[in-house]
Amino acid sequence: MPVAPPDRPLDPFVPTATDAWDLAKIGHLYRRAAFGASWKQLQAGLKQKPADLVDKLLDYDPANDPFNALLESLTGLFDIRDQRSVQAWWVHRALNSPQPLQEKIALFWHDHFATSAAKVSQDDLMHKQIELFRQQGLGSYRTLLRAIVRDPAMLVWLDGRESKKRKPNENFSREVLELFALGVGHYSETDVKELARCFTGYSLRDGAAFFNPAEFDAGEKTILGQRGAFNDEKAVDVLLAHPAAARHLARKLLFEFVHPSPEPALVDTVAAMIVAQDWEMKPVLRTLLESRLFFSSYAYRSRIKSPAELALGLAITMGGKIKTQFVRDQMNRMGQSLLYPPNVKGWDGHEAWINASTYLVRMNYGWMLCQQRLQEFAERGSLQDMIKDAADTPGKTVARLVDLLLDGQCSEPQRRTLTTYLTEGAIGKNLAYNPRQENSRAVRSAIRVITAMPEFQLA
Repeated sequence: MPVAPPDRPLDPFVPTATDAWDLAKIGHLYRRAAFGASWKQLQAGLKQKPADLVDKLLDYDPANDPFNALLESLTGLFDIRDQRSVQAWWVHRALNSPQPLQEKIALFWHDHFATSAAKVSQDDLMHKQIELFRQQGLGSYRTLLRAIVRDPAMLVWLDGRESKKRKPNENFSREVLELFALGVGHYSETDVKELARCFTGYSLRDGAAFFNPAEFDAGEKTILGQRGAFNDEKAVDVLLAHPAAARHLARKLLFEFVHPSPEPALVDTVAAMIVAQDWEMKPVLRTLLESRLFFSSYAYRSRIKSPAELALGLAITMGGKIKTQFVRDQMNRMGQSLLYPPNVKGWDGHEAWINASTYLVRMNYGWMLCQQRLQEFAERGSLQDMIKDAADTPGKTVARLVDLLLDGQCSEPQRRTLTTYLTEGAIGKNLAYNPRQENSRAVRSAIRVITAMPEFQLA
């Protein structure tokens, strides 16, 4: 039977004797508010209060980005005008950042404001747009929406740079209404035409947005029943004043962080919170991540992992020094190529991630990541070191892997099957007592089995 959301869904989660703060809760938080957690992070989380761990993930200073100096030092080796390099850079950040929510929220906005390097191929415009999401992703949505409608990459992607007073670009305004602000069915064709006039006058100059007042339509417009001499900033205010705007964003947030099919009452509740917080994303997300709703069985493993969550999450969990190109290319094969969303609506997500083309890639990723033949691990000892203090018996090895990969959530029959697989599998008996290399082969096989389980494929 479907699991219902809890009563008082936005009340803070308080651990009890029957609903403990455990690996399942911590793993869930790291999968949704980041991409995954290492064993060290999981164990540290057990010693923290839920709100304290949420604060640790949320309370970073985007102006103090630890990667800026590194990127500057890599000039000449790393080209932010090359999209594959920008993809690899993003993978590197996601794997190594002490601020993982910064990368997760950037990916959320990249999907919401879906812009593709397939068309935006010049200069470093895509890199700059992702940086915009990193810097403003937890700030005001009003400010972010104002920034995105004049973002250089977006002006290229939706041809906003060609929107002139005598020929406003209605496709640009339609996408803003439907995808960014209100959703389908909440505007008229007149609204599309009138809003297009608000976005006239922008072009590009030296890779930056340039406003030419002579090409801007300064006349009065009527949008969603409101009339005024609106420019692009005032137009955003008009859009966000519409009741559908908060519900549209609430639905997106719930899909990403809670459940793929949020109930209308939950959407309304979160929408009211968004308005009450004046569209500031950090307090909204803090309330959501600390809530009874977030830590409920309704939310737990309710979504199929995206390729980014699967590929990056397992790489973070397994540790080692992993080639960013390998992770990037596996994500591409699974159907999520960073900087290349399939269309203006972004990725469909959830069930759409698994199809005939991606199924085997997802099933085999754990094996490929750990097989240590293609330099996925730069150090051969990484896998053995990861489980060395729990690998003296097959049962303990299975227990560690289940805790690490499945939050400890594995039935006793499944554990017995995994232990038997380690002990009596194709490699031979007593594998956990064999020398390191044989033990490594056995553990790799067990990881392959666990990461192919349906439970692991869920976020």
